[in-house]
Amino acid sequence: MPPGTFEWGETQETDAFFDRHPGFYPAFERLVVLSNRCFARPLPTPYYGPEYTLFSLGQSCRQDYIEILFLAAHRYGTGASKLLRGLYERAVALAYMIRNRDKVERFCNFAAVQEQKAMKDALKVTTEEQWVAALGEDYAPAKVRERFEAVREQFQQTDCKRCGTKGPSISWDIDIASLVAKVGEPYTTYYLGAYTNANLAVHATAASALRSSEKDQAQRLLDQRSEADLATFSASMLLVEVLRSQNTLMNLSLADEIQDCENAIALVWKRAIESRGDRGPGL
Repeated sequence: MPPGTFEWGETQETDAFFDRHPGFYPAFERLVVLSNRCFARPLPTPYYGPEYTLFSLGQSCRQDYIEILFLAAHRYGTGASKLLRGLYERAVALAYMIRNRDKVERFCNFAAVQEQKAMKDALKVTTEEQWVAALGEDYAPAKVRERFEAVREQFQQTDCKRCGTKGPSISWDIDIASLVAKVGEPYTTYYLGAYTNANLAVHATAASALRSSEKDQAQRLLDQRSEADLATFSASMLLVEVLRSQNTLMNLSLADEIQDCENAIALVWKRAIESRGDRGPGL
C-alpha cells in the first residue's frame, strides 16, 4: 500500500461515506503512513523463516484492510464484512504467534494438511489432470501427498473416543475461539462483529439468504451503510493491532505513534455512534 496508490473513487456512496465520517480521512491517512513505516522495508531473511512468515501474514492483513475499505466506502457492507472475517482471523493468528514463536513452524506445516484436504475434495468432482492444470505442477497429487505424509503425525485428532481412530486435525493449532481467549483484548471485543456475524454471511446459510428479503429498499440501504461503517472501523482497529504485532516483531519503536493512530480512529468512531444514535455502528 505505497502512498498514492489507493483511490477512493467519486460516487454518490463515497460522498455519503465521508458525509457520515468527515474526520475519517485524516485518521486513515495517519494509519496508511504508519503502516508504510512498518511494511515498506526489505523482507526478513531467511525466507520462510519465522520472521518472514509473521511479516508476510501482517502484509496480508494490510491488503485485507484496503479491500475492505474500498468495498465499505462504496456501500458494499456485506462484502466488506466477509473480508473482515479473514482479516480478523489472520490478525488473531499473528498476535498469537508473536507471543508463541514456537507455533510458527506448526502454522506453516499445516499448509500441507490443507492442500491434501483441498485436493481430496476436488478429486471427487474433477480429474487429476484438471487439478494440475488449475494449480500447477507443484501441486501434482504425488507432491501434495508427499508433503502431507511428512507432517501427518503432527496433525492428528481423535475421531472416535470409543475405538481410538484418528484423522487429520481441522485446525493448525487450537480453534479460533480458544485463540481469541488466549490473546484477549481487544480481539474478544471484536469477536462477534468481525468473526461470528461475518461467518453467517460467508457461508451458504439461511441467515445469508434471508438477511434482507423482507426489508424495503430504504431499510436495506441503511443496513448496508451501517454494516459498511462497522466493517470500516473494526478493520481499522484491527490493522492498528497488526501494526502493534509488527512493532514487536521488528523492534520498530513505534508504540507511541500506534497509540496516537488508535486514538484518532476511536474518536471518529465515537463521533459516528453519537451522531447516528441507535442506528450507528457498534458492537
